[in-house]
Amino acid sequence: MASAAVESFVAKQLDLLELERDAEVEERRSWQENVSLKELQSRGVCLLKLQVSSQRTGLYGRLLVTFEPRRCMSAAVLPSNSFISGDIVGLYEEDSQLATGILTRITQQLVTVAFDESHDFQLSLDREHSYRLLKLANDITYKRLKNPPYFLQRHSGRLPAGSGLVRAVPEGTRHHPWASRHWEDHHCG
Repeated sequence: MASAAVESFVAKQLDLLELERDAEVEERRSWQENVSLKELQSRGVCLLKLQVSSQRTGLYGRLLVTFEPRRCMSAAVLPSNSFISGDIVGLYEEDSQLATGILTRITQQLVTVAFDESHDFQLSLDREHSYRLLKLANDITYKRLKNPPYFLQRHSGRLPAGSGLVRAVPEGTRHHPWASRHWEDHHCG
């Protein structure tokens, strides 16, 4: 009976994760098709008019490209944005997407993106061209969120006692055991 409840719960959570991921992908696609680039930048999901300031090879042969605002702009700082390390971004020139990468570093003056360099794919960026970065839907988060439910679904009813994955909570316990003991110690007169 308990394994059926776990399986039902896991199946429901996986369905909800898939719905959430599909909604995020659709939202990003809609943004690209229906919202101007200036509006995307004001929403904090796009950085416009970037130029390459440096390129180098990073771990595992990834190409690390650092972008900064074009020098002709009055202030050499990036506009307010919601980018953080680990975000998946698309690199665009004009209307075409050149590559997809992972944002590794962002400051007020620059942003660094790691691109996978495969043998058939050579990313050639010119320091004089203007580029833009657009935040894309993050598949990695959804893949990581799917792992624990799949594990529970596969091992339902077979988890060894004390495995650390699932711990039984004594009946009547409402708080962390230390918090209860601490409260009792101070209020025992």
